[in-house]
Order: sequence, then C-alpha cells, then structure tokens
Amino acid sequence: MTRRVVIIGSGQMAELFCSQFSKWTDYRVAGFAIDRRFIREQTLRGLPVVPVDELEARFPPEATDAFVAIGPTGNNAVRAAAFDDLRRRGYRLPTLISPHAVVAADAVIGENVVIGHLTVISSLCRVGDNVVVGSTCNVGHHCQLQAHAFLAGHAVLAGSVVVGERAFVGAGAVIRDNLAIGAGSIVGAGAVILDNVEPDSVHVAERARRLPIPAGQVRL
Repeated sequence: MTRRVVIIGSGQMAELFCSQFSKWTDYRVAGFAIDRRFIREQTLRGLPVVPVDELEARFPPEATDAFVAIGPTGNNAVRAAAFDDLRRRGYRLPTLISPHAVVAADAVIGENVVIGHLTVISSLCRVGDNVVVGSTCNVGHHCQLQAHAFLAGHAVLAGSVVVGERAFVGAGAVIRDNLAIGAGSIVGAGAVILDNVEPDSVHVAERARRLPIPAGQVRL
C-alpha cells in the first residue's frame, strides 16, 4: 500500500527530494513543513506548506512518514536537530536511494539517508542516520559515514575512511584510505586529504588562478 511522506524543508533540496520520492519510490509526498517564521508561500509544487508546530495535527505519524530535506546549514546541526525532533515525535524516517546507485549487499544503511545517482557504496560500509551522499560519489570498502554527515557530488573516499558526525565533504574532494575526518569538520570542494582531519577544522583546496594570456594562445 502506498504510504505518505511529509518533507521537512522548502528549499531546492526539498523540491529535489520531492521529485525523487515520486520517481524512485512508492511514497506519495503529502506536503512540506518548516518553521512558521520562514513560511512565505502556502504551497510548494502544488502541495501544502505547514508550520512544524502543526506537524502531528496535519500529518500524524501513524499515517505519515517524515523526511529531512535540509542542506548542510550550520555544520549540519540544523539537519541533525530536525532529525532528532522527528524521531522524538514518533515518525518513521525513510531512506531515499537512487535506483542507479550501487550499494553493496553487506553495507549497513541508516534512516533518512540519501544516496544519489551513480554513487557506489562498497562492501562492509556503514552509513549512519540522516547522511546525504550526493551523485557519482565513490565510497570505498569499510568506510563509516557517521550520523548527519554530508558528502557532496563526486566525492571519493578510499577504503576504511571514517567521516565523523555532521562533517561536510565538498564536491570532488578526495580522501585517502584509513583516515578520520573529524566531527563537524569541513573539507572543501576539490580538496585532496592525505592526513587525518581534526574535529571542527576547515580544509580547502587552492583556488584556480587565471593566466595572463587569452585562451586562443594556449596549446592543448
């Protein structure tokens, strides 16, 4: 039987996951919920947007599951708080996995997890609750992605990497094997990580620089 799901959030990620729930799963999206202070429109994609404080009245947990669709705001703390709040309220939190992802049969996947298109989750990995893994990521064997972590698209983790709670790994970042990415830390887009990353630290790649010649003079 088709089950309903309410999406927590109203930004682009909420719209994206609404579309993916409709395409990838048997769920029917019933609406969206956000903090009353941030409601600007009463509908999104033709569905109601309701205050979170009215969530149980409008979408009771006995009849509706809930899904956190919030970006990595505040070092993923906002996502983490929303997840914990929904769990306290008794909601089931489904996982959203692209049919084009490759997830090893022995990988352990938590609740409210997103695994995007063409991503590979290798053998003996553990993906904690409320983790987002974007499209075309490669997560090597024995990796652990702890609760509320966020991997942007094209991130590559070699074997036995531990990504701590609420850590953010940017698009195209590469992390060598047997490293720990500390809780709450940020690895910027395109960074190459060859040593452990301390909790709450920030690591970024050098910016591309413009050469003082026109493109037509470059020999390819």
